[in-house]
Amino acid sequence: MINIDGFLTGCSKYPPELLNGRIAIEGNVISCIAKDLLLLDEADIDTKDFISEDACYYYSLFKNIRTRGFSSLDEITILSNISEFIEVGFQERGGWSVLQNLIDIINIKNWDTYLDILCRENIIINLYNDGFNLLSPIEESGKKIIPLELFRKMDSESVMDWYESRLSGFGTGYSNKVLEEEEIDIDNEFLERLEEGLENGVPFDIFGEDIDGKEIKCLPFLSRQLNGLMDGTTTVLGGYSSAGKTTAWITVIMGLIYRNRKILIISNEQKAKVFKIQFVVWLLAKRFKYFNLTKKKLMSGDISEQDKVYLKKAQEYWNNEIKGKVKFIAIPDADMTLVKKKIRENVLKHGYDTVLYDTLKLDLNTDNKQYYLELIKDSREFDKMSKKYNIIMLLSLQLAINTLGKLFLDASVLSMSKQIKEVLENLLLMRTVYPEELDPENKKYYCKPFQRKNIAGKWCEEEYIPDQTAVWRMLFVDKARSGENSSDNGIAYLLRFDGAHGTFLEASMCRPKHATII
Repeated sequence: MINIDGFLTGCSKYPPELLNGRIAIEGNVISCIAKDLLLLDEADIDTKDFISEDACYYYSLFKNIRTRGFSSLDEITILSNISEFIEVGFQERGGWSVLQNLIDIINIKNWDTYLDILCRENIIINLYNDGFNLLSPIEESGKKIIPLELFRKMDSESVMDWYESRLSGFGTGYSNKVLEEEEIDIDNEFLERLEEGLENGVPFDIFGEDIDGKEIKCLPFLSRQLNGLMDGTTTVLGGYSSAGKTTAWITVIMGLIYRNRKILIISNEQKAKVFKIQFVVWLLAKRFKYFNLTKKKLMSGDISEQDKVYLKKAQEYWNNEIKGKVKFIAIPDADMTLVKKKIRENVLKHGYDTVLYDTLKLDLNTDNKQYYLELIKDSREFDKMSKKYNIIMLLSLQLAINTLGKLFLDASVLSMSKQIKEVLENLLLMRTVYPEELDPENKKYYCKPFQRKNIAGKWCEEEYIPDQTAVWRMLFVDKARSGENSSDNGIAYLLRFDGAHGTFLEASMCRPKHATII
């Protein structure tokens, strides 16, 4: 790398304290990328994130080579994929020998740390550009501190959190999205909002019309019971592995998309293609009434010419009606720091107003109390973000198998994590239905399915006979601040589950037994 006089672009506009160590910081990031070009696919950085001439040059060079499909560097690869003009700059910087030295000495295991330090330093630069005080002493908890010196001991997320917490201490210190303060008055404006339904949440009951002009139902009864999903709230759907949690959320999401919501999906276990396939088969079945294509066929490539015609229809519909309303991010290892960063970024910069996090996991086979505390802490962090940004927060929660067999699900299946329930607007629990529950002759386990019908202006219950050859799921509303819950009325939803086409149908209600089946 060259000396500081030629290294930093526009360095004279910044105090030297802000540029302290910048050469090494950018050099470490560039060296890691030189060692593994695949890091370019993972990192959310661009040329603008560097302020050194050399780093900008190398980043652009590596990006260009990566777009050509190369995943590693050597001298021949570089020289055969750059122009003579670019090669001049490459040789002026020492050619391949300089890069080889950087690759040899860098420890790529520290990549995440190097990248976070670069992000932190860029936040500091941007704060300075916006006029924030970084260099003058301020009082914090009775002590005099210099913000820049404090920030250099933090990671990037902590810097953002520190400034936000400090700003919240000015004036009233509260956002009207988080805390309301008013003298209670039942005025005309309030009554008018009630009459117009403006105090309702966002419904997820329907998704427009299918190709026959008939209404596409999502989960209308559940939507009405919850009074829709409110901004600034968190809803959890808990279920056992393979119960269909993701499929259920897809149905809810499609209803929210119909109401013009923008959905951010963050997953720590699934890839984007899994959700793409879910959306495709859902549209084929619900919108186009086409059932020849299943998830299995799509994944195996078993696609006929007729299938291709309908796939094209689904693609065109998505591009015309939905594209731009759904974004997917895969984050491994449940990294809450990165999750919070991505939620903040996409809500504030890109206008996403609904977040699905898939999946929180229970491990009821462990006695590690810290594990449960972390799970409770994470759920509170999600709820805090929902209120802070006034968004709908949706969470999947995978239940442990040692509670299988319990027929009437409630918060007890959360074990030592049942405090999660305290912060939630809604807690939904789902499980597989056992054959014995659908057998009218089985008095011990029969769940007594029924449908409510309006006859001559009066609601009554009519027995429902479910198809015992179909696949069924049972959904419990363990908590609903806007309506009755299953513990109050003893009622759960009986859902017909079509896993091949990624759909749920609210077939009836039922009254499951308070028992355990083996």
